[in-house]
Amino acid sequence: MEVLPDSKLLAPRNLLGAELCGAKPATMRPDSGPGPADMANYWRAIWNRKAAVCGATLLSALAACLLTIPQTRLYQAQTSIELQGLNENFLHMNEITPSMGLYSTDGYVQTQVDILQSRSLVRRAAQKANLTARLNTTRHSSSPALHEPVNGEPGEPGEEALKEIANHLKIRTSPPTRVIRITYDAPNPQLAADFANALAAEYVNQTIESRWSEGQNTSEWLSHIQEDLKARLQRSEDRLQNYMRSAGLIFLADNKGTAAEERLRQLQEELSKAQAEHIARESEYEVALAGRLDALPRVLDSVGLGDTQQKLTALRVELAELSHALTPQHYKIQRLKAQIDELQAEIEKGRANILKRIKNEYEQAERRERLLRAACMQQKQAVTDQAQKAVQYGLLKHEVDSDRTLYDSVLQRAREASIASGIRTSTVRVIDPAEPPSKPYKPNLLMNTALGTLTGLFLALVFVTTMENRDRRVRRPGEARLFSNTRELGVVPFSRGGSLEAEVVADSMHAMLTSLHSPGAAHRGPSILVVTSPGPGEGKTTIVRQLGCVMGDASRRVLLVDGDRHRPRLHALFGISNESGLNSLLQETQAVDEYPPEALGTLCAEGLYVLPSGPQCEGRRDVLYSPFGCARMAKLLARMQRQFDVILIDTPPMLECPDARVFGRLSDGVVLVVRAGHTSSEAVGLCTERLHEDGSVVLGTVLNACDASRSSYGYYRRRGSAAGS
Repeated sequence: MEVLPDSKLLAPRNLLGAELCGAKPATMRPDSGPGPADMANYWRAIWNRKAAVCGATLLSALAACLLTIPQTRLYQAQTSIELQGLNENFLHMNEITPSMGLYSTDGYVQTQVDILQSRSLVRRAAQKANLTARLNTTRHSSSPALHEPVNGEPGEPGEEALKEIANHLKIRTSPPTRVIRITYDAPNPQLAADFANALAAEYVNQTIESRWSEGQNTSEWLSHIQEDLKARLQRSEDRLQNYMRSAGLIFLADNKGTAAEERLRQLQEELSKAQAEHIARESEYEVALAGRLDALPRVLDSVGLGDTQQKLTALRVELAELSHALTPQHYKIQRLKAQIDELQAEIEKGRANILKRIKNEYEQAERRERLLRAACMQQKQAVTDQAQKAVQYGLLKHEVDSDRTLYDSVLQRAREASIASGIRTSTVRVIDPAEPPSKPYKPNLLMNTALGTLTGLFLALVFVTTMENRDRRVRRPGEARLFSNTRELGVVPFSRGGSLEAEVVADSMHAMLTSLHSPGAAHRGPSILVVTSPGPGEGKTTIVRQLGCVMGDASRRVLLVDGDRHRPRLHALFGISNESGLNSLLQETQAVDEYPPEALGTLCAEGLYVLPSGPQCEGRRDVLYSPFGCARMAKLLARMQRQFDVILIDTPPMLECPDARVFGRLSDGVVLVVRAGHTSSEAVGLCTERLHEDGSVVLGTVLNACDASRSSYGYYRRRGSAAGS
C-alpha cells in the first residue's frame, strides 16, 4: 500500500459522496441494477407457493366452465357490403349535389352505419324476413312472445321486437376501407342469415331510390335557373358594348390591358435595371474612394497591372538579395531602385485611370436613372387618366364574364343531371351474403375456460409477487451475490452453541479464507481487509473475531483493528483494556515509526493481535476526516503492514456511519456481512453501489446466520443446525 506524504494529501470533502483524503487510486466499477435478483426472488416465491397458484388457477377455470354451460346458444351470421361511391365523379354530379362528394370520407361511412341501424330500415328488413313470427317460434315457452301491433301491417314488428333486434344487431366498419359488416345473432342459424341478408337488400334498394329522387329534383331545379341566367347575360353584354363606344377605350389583344399600361410596364422594367446598375457603380466607386482599389474585380483581373505587379515583385526580390552583398551606393542597387520607382509610378497611373473610369460610369448610371424616373412619372399620369375610364369598363366586363361563366356551368350541369337522373344505379355492393352458421359462436366454452384459467393464474401471480415485495430480504445463499453483483465469499450457519455447530462454523471460516485467497481476490490475498455491514446487528464483529482466529491458526500474524469508534466491541470479546487504542494513535503527534511493536496491538492468541478502538475524545470525533487524521491513518496502516501479515478492520455499519467508506479507500478490499432474514436487498445494493463509487474494491459478501434447514447446502443440513452470529 502506498503511503502519501503530508504535502500530497488532499483536503477532506463532504462525508456523503466526495473523495476523502490520502486514498490510493482505485478503478471505478460499473453500477449493476437489481433486475436479476428481483426475477430470481419472484420465481423462487412462485415455486414455493406453487400449490396455491395451481389451486387458484384450477378453481377459476372450473367457475368459468360452470357459468358457461347453462347459457343459451346463439348463432351469428354476417354479410359484408362495400360503399363504392360508383357515380361520385360521373358527369361531375358531385359538383351539383353536395352529398355526392362525401362517399370517400369517414363521416359518410359513419352516416351509413347510422342509417343501417335506423328504426325504419330495421322494421322493413324484419317485415321482409318475417322475423317477428319466427322469433316467437324459437323462444322458450316460459318467455313472453314478441307480439305484433294490432293496427300494423301483417308481419310488421312492434316496439318490443325492435328493441330485441337492435340488441342483437351489430354494424362494424373497417377503416380506412369502406367496407361495412352486418352481423346478427339469433337462436336459429337460418333466421340469423335471413335477417342479415334482408337488411343488406333493403339498404341497397333505399340508396337506389334516394339517388334517383335526388337526381330528378336536381335536374328540374337547374332547368329553371338556366332560363333566368340566359336573360341576365344578354342584358349585361348590351351595357358593356354601349360603354366602350362612348368612352373610346382601346385595349390590347387578348385583353392584356391598354397601350398606355404596356408602355408604363416597359419604362418600369428599364428603371429597375438602371437602379440596379446605379447601385452597383456607386458601390464600386465608394470602394475605390476608400483606398481599397486592389479589392475591386476589375483591378484584380487587369492583365497590365498584373504583369507590372509581377515585374515589381521580381525586382524587389532581386534588390533584397543584392542588398546583402552590395552597398546602397552601388550602381546595381541604384539601377534596381530606379526600375522599381518607374514600375511603381506605372502602377499608380494605371490605378488612377481605373478610378477615373469608375467615376465616369457611376455618373452615367446616375444620370440614366434620373431620366428614366422622370419618364415613368409622365407615363403614370397618362395611365391614371385612362384608369378612371377603365374602372367602369372593368366592372361591366366582370359582370359579363361572371354571367357567362355561371350560365355555361349551369347549362352543362343541367344536361349532365338530366342524363344521370335516368340511370338507376347503386353505390352499395354486397360482397359476401350471409350464410347460416354451422355452430354457435356464443357462449364459447373453450375460450371462457381459457380466460378463467388465465385470470386465476394472473391473480395468483399478483398475490405472490405482492407478498414477495412486502418482505424483500436476503434469506438464502446466492441471493446477496445477485443484489451486489459480487462474489459470495462464504456462508456462516446459525449456531446455538453446540460442539458440532462450532465445527461447522469453523469450516465456513476456512471456506471464506479460501475464497479470499482465490485468484480473483489477489495473488496472496489482501493484507488490509475491511469488514462492514449495511446495518447493526448483522454479526460483522463476530465474523472479524472468527476469521482472525482462523488466520492466526494458519501461522500468520493477524491484527484485528476495532474501527468502530462509536460502539467498540472487540476489547470486550477478547477481555482486554480499552484505555488506549486507534483513537489515541490518530490523535497523538508522535511519529508512527517511533511506536514500539506492542503499541500497535495486544497479543490475545497464537498469532492474533487486537488493537481496540480506544477512548472517545469529545469534540474530536471527526479526527478521521481531517487532513491530519487521514494522513496519519495511512501511515499507521503502512506501519502495520510491515509488522503483520493480515490486518482486519472492524467498522461501523455503512448506512449509519461513513467510516467504513474511509477505511475502504485505504484498504486492499472490503467484505460486506449480510445477515440472513434480516438484511434487505435494497441495503445490499446501496452499500455496494457506494463502495464502487468510492473506488473501493468489494471482495464479496458473507451470508451470516443462515438457517441450514432451509439452505440448499445439503452438507450443512446433514451436519446439524447452523452456526452462529
